[in-house]
Amino acid sequence: MEQGSFTYANPSSIYWGADCVSERLRNVLDTFGGHRIFVVTTRSVAGNVNLLGLIQQLLGSRLAGSFAQIGQHAPARDVVAATAAARDTGPDVLLSIGGGSPIDATKAVAFCLATGLDLTEPDAPIRARELGARLGPSGLLPHVAIPTTLSVAELSFLSGFSAEGSREKIGLRLPALLPAAVLYDATLTLETPLDLWLATGMRAVDHAVEGIIADGRHPFSDTLALDGLRRLKAGLLGTHASPADMEARTDSQLGAWFSFTLPVAAAGGLSHTLGKRLGSPHGIPHGITSCLLLPHVMRYLAPRTAPAQARIAAALGVDVAGLPVEAAAQRAADAVADLIAQLGLPRQLGAYKLNEEHLLEAVRPVASAEYPAEDLLGILHAAW
Repeated sequence: MEQGSFTYANPSSIYWGADCVSERLRNVLDTFGGHRIFVVTTRSVAGNVNLLGLIQQLLGSRLAGSFAQIGQHAPARDVVAATAAARDTGPDVLLSIGGGSPIDATKAVAFCLATGLDLTEPDAPIRARELGARLGPSGLLPHVAIPTTLSVAELSFLSGFSAEGSREKIGLRLPALLPAAVLYDATLTLETPLDLWLATGMRAVDHAVEGIIADGRHPFSDTLALDGLRRLKAGLLGTHASPADMEARTDSQLGAWFSFTLPVAAAGGLSHTLGKRLGSPHGIPHGITSCLLLPHVMRYLAPRTAPAQARIAAALGVDVAGLPVEAAAQRAADAVADLIAQLGLPRQLGAYKLNEEHLLEAVRPVASAEYPAEDLLGILHAAW
C-alpha cells in the first residue's frame, strides 16, 4: 500500500491575473499592517516608469525608501548595502519587484535586519545557520514579492546570493524567509526582455522535471508539475509568437508556480546543482544553465527514472501510446530540447568562455558515489 507525507512550502497568499497589482497591492499591504514600505529592486526596474513608477504611485506616502542596485546573482555586497539603506528607513514591510536576484536579496535583507549579519564576512554562511536557529517563525519583516520573470524565487524559503570574492552561489535556508504574499501580474511582465522571460521559463521547466524525477513518492506535486509543464510549453510558445499575449503570460506564470510545490527537490536536482556551479562564477544566468544542461541530465538519468520521464514526455505532447516505458522516457529529453530550440534559446555550453579546468571545478563538489565525476563531466561534454 502506498504511503507518504507532504508539507506545503509555498507562500500562504498568492494572487494572479493581469492588473492584480493595481487592484490588490494596497489591500495586501494592509493585511500586514504595512505603513512604511521599503522596495528592493534592480537598476533596470527602477528606470522603468511602468514598473517602479507604478509601485511608487500605488504606495504613495507609504513608500519609506528603496534600493535599486541589486546585481545578477544577488552579490553579498549589494545585500549589505540594501540592508543598510532599509535599516535607515525603519520599514514594517519589504517589497521586492523584478526577477530572482532582487527577490532573493530581499529575503536576505529581512534576515540581516533581524540578525545583524554581514553577508560579506567569510564566516557568514556558518553564522547564518546559527542565527537562523534562534529566530522564531515571525522573526522577520513581512516580504511581498512581485515577480517579473519565471524564476520562482518568490516561492522558496532559500535565499541565494553570490559570495564575496569567489562569486560562488551560496544561500540561506529558513522557512521564515518565505515571502508572505506573491502577486503574479502578467501586465508588468511586458517590460521584461523576451529572452529573459523565455529563459526563466525554461528554468521553471527544469523545476518541474527535477521535482517529478526526484527520489520518493510525491503525487500532489507531480500532478501540479505535470500540468505546469503543459502550461509552460503552451504559454512560452504563445509568448514567443505574440509577446503581448496576456493569457499566454499568465499561463506561463501559473505553470511556473505549479512547477515548484516540491521546492527542495525541484531546486536541488542534478541540473540545478551543476548549473549553480557554472552560473554564478562565470556570469551565466540560471535560466540559461537550464537550457544548456537539462536535456543532457535527463538523458543521463533516464535509465533510473524511466516511469517519471515517460510521464514528462506525455505532458510535453509526445505521443507515447504503445511505447515501452524506457522508449517513452528517452523521448522526454528530446521534447525539452525541441522546446528550447523553438524558443530560440542557447543550447551550447561551449559558447561561454569556459575551459576543461572550469568544468572540473564545477563537478568536483557535486561528484559522489551516485554521480561519479567522470559521469558529470560526460554531461557537460555532451552539452558542449
